[in-house]
Amino acid sequence: MDDKTRRWHSYVMSQARATALEALLAKFRWTGVHADFAEVFRSAAFVASIGPALAEPFEPASVSAVVAIEARGFVLGGLVAQALGVGVVLARKPGAVHPGAIEELAAEPDWRGRRLTFGVSPLAVRPKDRLLLVDDWVETGSQARTVSSLITRLSGSLVGVSAIVDHADPRNTRRTRSYRVVAFNRSASAHGQLIAARPPFPAAR
Repeated sequence: MDDKTRRWHSYVMSQARATALEALLAKFRWTGVHADFAEVFRSAAFVASIGPALAEPFEPASVSAVVAIEARGFVLGGLVAQALGVGVVLARKPGAVHPGAIEELAAEPDWRGRRLTFGVSPLAVRPKDRLLLVDDWVETGSQARTVSSLITRLSGSLVGVSAIVDHADPRNTRRTRSYRVVAFNRSASAHGQLIAARPPFPAAR
């Protein structure tokens, strides 16, 4: 890629991030204590721009596939995979149909105290795969750590996490993160609008 093409590509990517962030801030809302993305995903501008926007920070990382967590992660993962020109590895939750063999691992408790088990097909991960995890929201980081462990079991590696919001406490995640985490809400304006209006969580049971 020559300098002119590189500058144009950088401009297109920055425009995609700006468009996706604008659509996100305009359509995102809280329903109780839950992040409500219904209107966000209904926005054509968001759907058109979020794939390139989440892919851009990891373009130099030689990503061989995107791994996506059920369910909203499947939507985002497909869009990012398309932007990177790679395929998708599905990380499934309990209750889904899993034809064939599957590698499973239970996560640490999430913010609601649930211990979810995630499953990945060994056929989807190849030796030395460099996978990018894509999701909408990082809260405790437990799901990302579990998926990373699953990928390692299958002889791949997790090179990073690209998310819309990273709200994990760095004091709890820094010691266990061996990968880069990039999220929209790290800009001051986005953090204020997405997080500040969040209702308080009920106590975990």
